[in-house]
Amino acid sequence: EHFPHVKTKGWQTKDRPVAFTAIQSHFSIRSAAMIVGMGNDNMVQVPADRTTSQMDPSALEQCVKDEIAKGNHPFFVNAVSGSTVMGAFDDLKAIAKICKRYNLWLHADACWGGFLIFASPEKQRNRFDGMGEVDSVSFNAHKGLGVPQQCSMLITNNKKGALIESNGIEAEYLYQNNKYDVGVKSLSCGRKGDALKLWLSIRKHGFDGFRQIADNELAKTEIMTKLVKASDDFEMVAEPMGTNVCYWYTPEYFMLYPEEYTSNRKARVHQLIFDRMKKYGTCLIQQNPLTEFSLPNFFRLALGADRTRFKDMEFLLEETRRLGRDITPSDIESIE
Repeated sequence: EHFPHVKTKGWQTKDRPVAFTAIQSHFSIRSAAMIVGMGNDNMVQVPADRTTSQMDPSALEQCVKDEIAKGNHPFFVNAVSGSTVMGAFDDLKAIAKICKRYNLWLHADACWGGFLIFASPEKQRNRFDGMGEVDSVSFNAHKGLGVPQQCSMLITNNKKGALIESNGIEAEYLYQNNKYDVGVKSLSCGRKGDALKLWLSIRKHGFDGFRQIADNELAKTEIMTKLVKASDDFEMVAEPMGTNVCYWYTPEYFMLYPEEYTSNRKARVHQLIFDRMKKYGTCLIQQNPLTEFSLPNFFRLALGADRTRFKDMEFLLEETRRLGRDITPSDIESIE
């Protein structure tokens, strides 16, 4: 819609494209900017709220204004419906208003959180309000729904022919106006039968089964959150918006001497426990920092279509204690 000539002539000096993404977005968004030749620096990362990790709509609009003032051409915004780390769901309604005001394509990355659309109405919590106003949405059924790898989809909203216009190349030896030739709609030609996986999953589980998956993961999230809050040696990083539970653990030594539990030591403790999980544990929970909020390493439990049981939530905390309760400053000095 904005740069139709790029398909045949490539980027021109006058184009000066710039796009925007939530700072909590997946790294693949910045990779896409690199691959299409516009560069990572032209994929502006929009600040987020520390409490919710949602993109700040007012900050987005200011970023757009700033780029226009520089003589650049904003054209695309990537919002997140279930961020990888914190599980944030951006305010699509507020972001859509800004996109319409400045004629920007709004994409919703629901690759991770999209499976929660199947949750019971009383469990929805307005996560997907405004989804009908986006121009496109992506969803990975192999994540939250547990469909075998890989099963990804891109859905456009009232953009008939957009995929063919963007990606289609004449090749009469392959494409002869056959409506079943979906290769002309994407960069890939040959492909596996990924759609079959989703169809078979629907046949097996039905939408009632998908709802049960979503409801169960939300229930486990609630249980885990309550357990963390009820434990003196665990601390929530933020309230879950989806099914990501992020939390810190404090070993016994640092419970006695909290003033010694600096951000640096907190990061090393979680790195050490993660290493012990790999060597001696019976579970493996990812740990990572969040540099945009200056948060030291924490555990990130992402719940989706797995075989964990409700009672396993308490086990995960007990296993963390088993592997980390004896940690003292001397144990983490050598960790970089």
